Amino acid sequence: MPGSLQRISYLVGHDPIVILGFVLIGAAGFLFIHVQVKMSRAGYETYVWSARKWDTPTEYLRVRAKHGWSPWPVYLIGPCMLFGLLALIFGLIHL
Repeated sequence: MPGSLQRISYLVGHDPIVILGFVLIGAAGFLFIHVQVKMSRAGYETYVWSARKWDTPTEYLRVRAKHGWSPWPVYLIGPCMLFGLLALIFGLIHL
């Protein structure tokens, strides 16, 4: 365990961009799941285990005004994923 903690602390100190990339990718995943759960609880089909799951954010934007939901979770999924992947690639190249 101490060896693992030393490696993580080295990575955080040496190249925090990698950690930022992982955090942003995790945030995109969290937002996507948040939208899926919100739609599911409102009674809409979410297609969690099929290729149609990517239709859920579009459907969320269609019905959000009816439920008073904010559009920002859907709007932030793409930028978080894009900047997370860019930060991760940039950080890993510079390790």
